[in-house]
Amino acid sequence: MSKKWKHIYGPVPSRRLGLSLGVDLVPYKTCNFDCIYCQLGRTRQKTIERKRYIEAGDILDNLFGALENITKPDFITLAGSGEPTLNSDIGLIIREIKKKTSIPLAVLTNGSLLTDDDVSEALTLADVILPSLDASDEDTFQKINRPHESLHLETIVEGLVKFREKFTGAIWLEIFFVDGVNTSETSVELFKKILERINPDKVQLNTAVRPPTESFVKAVSDSELRKICGKLGGICEVIVQREEIPRDAKNIVDPETIIAILSRRPCTLVDLSKGLSASPNHILKTIAVLQKEGAIKSYFQNRELFYARAG
Repeated sequence: MSKKWKHIYGPVPSRRLGLSLGVDLVPYKTCNFDCIYCQLGRTRQKTIERKRYIEAGDILDNLFGALENITKPDFITLAGSGEPTLNSDIGLIIREIKKKTSIPLAVLTNGSLLTDDDVSEALTLADVILPSLDASDEDTFQKINRPHESLHLETIVEGLVKFREKFTGAIWLEIFFVDGVNTSETSVELFKKILERINPDKVQLNTAVRPPTESFVKAVSDSELRKICGKLGGICEVIVQREEIPRDAKNIVDPETIIAILSRRPCTLVDLSKGLSASPNHILKTIAVLQKEGAIKSYFQNRELFYARAG
């Protein structure tokens, strides 16, 4: 995405939302968690303060400008490089988006601020809420999410339960499994009880596909995820990586667009080609130039080659 739309990235392929246009509502790695598996690295500003981190007008101008110049995405996703509900203007931003486009709106959140009435009211305006819940007990919560000291698991669960009672849209709850951390039989049984309380529309199981923050984070095998899924019940699904490249991949992509995407998340060649509707050969030529300039780096994770912004 061009520098003139600095708060927007993509569209990028999402395992959950198809082709997703991402919107940053807070500065890079401004969050109230510091998850061990986060693909963006360590949290730089761990905070629970809600404020106008980025002006709503700037975000909306960026978004509507981008929408006029890109392939129509399947979703507009408020997510980005931190916890979006920390932006105190999230309600205003959602209302303005819903006024001006029919593209479904999703919010990717850790769900920790749903106990705040302003946050829960704002999110009721979205089409899909995708909260994460990676622990079924307090000790695991502290270990895997490394939250702000004021946050506790049971309070977050209660916030999700109350939000479900008034939200008429869809809740797709993600559980990110890390081998040996939250995969025990006891953890899974506790997850099942919590899910019965929250009553989400979907439960989506994920694991470390992209390079995580901490090197000790290990992915859970597909067979183990399927086994856990079976224990959690019918609304549970294992998220599958989308790998196909679009046949009409003909766009010409400038280097700034690739750097903007790689600043938010590591990507494979397939990710970039599909998300930008550009041929793999064109992407590779641009990547070669950027690597020569030292702007991006590459490395293997789980036998796949990923690209990320250098520095």
